[in-house]
Parts: sequence; C-alpha cells; structure tokens
Amino acid sequence: MMKWLFGICSIVVLSILQPASADETGWALFNKAQQSVRQHNFDVSFVVLKGGQAETYRWLHGRDDAAEIEHLIPMFADGVDIVRRDQQIYYLISERPSLVTHGDSIKELPALLFEEPALIRTLYNAVAGSSSVIHGRSAQLLRLSAITDERYHYWLWIDVETGFPLRIDTLAEQHLRSENKALEIWQITHLRITPEMPDNLAQLMKVTLPLALPVEVKVQQPQQHQLGWLPSGFQIVPEPLQVPQLEPEVLSYWLLSDGLHQVSVFVQRSHRLPTQAYRDGAVTIYVQSDPQLDVTVIGPISVDTAQRLAASVR
Repeated sequence: MMKWLFGICSIVVLSILQPASADETGWALFNKAQQSVRQHNFDVSFVVLKGGQAETYRWLHGRDDAAEIEHLIPMFADGVDIVRRDQQIYYLISERPSLVTHGDSIKELPALLFEEPALIRTLYNAVAGSSSVIHGRSAQLLRLSAITDERYHYWLWIDVETGFPLRIDTLAEQHLRSENKALEIWQITHLRITPEMPDNLAQLMKVTLPLALPVEVKVQQPQQHQLGWLPSGFQIVPEPLQVPQLEPEVLSYWLLSDGLHQVSVFVQRSHRLPTQAYRDGAVTIYVQSDPQLDVTVIGPISVDTAQRLAASVR
C-alpha cells in the first residue's frame, strides 16, 4: 500500500515539475534570442509577409564599448531609413525634415525581441519545440502561447549556433502550423554575424545627424466618452502621442498597451458607413458605425476583441 501511495505521489510531483522545467527551457531559449540581437554585430536581410504582400529590409547592428548603433533600410520605394544611435532614433526622409525620437529599440522591428522578459512572462507560456532547418541553418522552434485569448500566439525559430531569431510567425490559434494560416511571417533571408562592427555602421557612427527638435506639449482635451472594457493585461496610456491630422475630427481617443502590443480606439462623428472589419497581417482594423458615432479600433487583436472594445464605448 505504501509503495502504491509513493508511486502515485511521484507521478503527481513529476507532472508538476515537467511543465515547469519545459517552460524554463523555453524561456532560456527566448533570452538567448534577445541577447543575440543586442550583443552581436550583424548585417541581415529579412522579409515580412502579410496579407499576400511582401516587404523586404536590410538590418545592420553594431556595438563597441562606448556606443550602440543600428540601421533599418527598407528595400522598397516608399520606405523610410531609420537609424538608432544609443537612445536617439532618426527617421531619415528624403526632401523632408527628419523626425527624431527617443528609445532603446526601433519600433518597426519585432517588439517581441526587445521587451523585458519579465513582462513577456506575464503574457505568455514558453515551450521549446523540435529542430528544423531554415535557409541551411539548424533552428529550434519556440512556441509562445498567449495565456489569455485577447492576444495572438508567436512561433519563433532560433538559430542553434548563434541564438539569432530566423523566423517569427504570428498566429491567431496556437495549433495552426501551415504558412498560409499565419497572420504574419517575419523571416531572415540572409544572416552575416561578424566580430567587428560593419564598416558602413562605423562610418554612420561619425556622421552628423539632425538634432532632436523640441516637442510641443499639447494639453489633451477631456474625453467626451468613456471606454467601459479593457482586454486582459491592457492599460490606457495616460498621455498618448497626439495625431494632428485626426484632431479636428476625433471626439475621443485612447491608446491601450500591454507593454508589448498597442491598440488605438478613436471616436468620431458618424459617416454613416456600414460596420466593417479588415485585417492587415496581424493588425485588425474594425469600424463600428451607428447614426451618431463611428468607433474605430486598430491593433494586433482579434476581430472579436476589437468588436467588444468598440461596443464598450459610452
């Protein structure tokens, strides 16, 4: 009898410990990917596939004892060159004044690679998967499964040798596997890691770039409406960046964030259009219309979540 009870207890303990151990293995793999994009000197090309369209980029990163620099170069006509030198980010637009912001990462790159792991752990479970080959490199799969239904899941393939992320799939359902079911695919097409900073970055480090212009602080007008519901883990950003082009028409505006994703909610006078939903890769655009108001929700959430947000406006 005692042997039987001991056996049962052992099975229970193992069933508790194994998922925890698997989870920590996954998080160790995730940490390795984040460190790789921060610490290595590299020159890579990648493609973003979404909505049947492809956008290609070149991404260079370098660091030395004194400074860090990276350059994101779009390989299509209407793209904008972006340079980050430490905490200064420069949007270099031809024949127009450059925009200068502050931050420790370029927001046009996958946010998943740069946010604090402690925050990601509050939103996802991490499970290491099987190995495969991507563009001739051995890669290990890492599944980040959303803890709640309000956000998407991520599958990452991480280079075994360097820890560099080779591919990231954004999935509405964690069990979906085929490429045509992914909402968005971010994939490396060329990877070159070097011991020294790439030469063109070393030169860019010395170039004089525009100074940051003083930002005019606008007093936010009181909201004319209330937002009655928030998705799990999301909070309202207290002082969101104002959008001058929309200010004349916007009656109320909220920016929501869970630290990793951002969702915008706009309220305008009705244009008397039908209620409609679109999806651009992982980004949902949902417009709820009635005779008085239009409520627009934009962000990387499901249509159901966007619909519930719009319906909560009072």
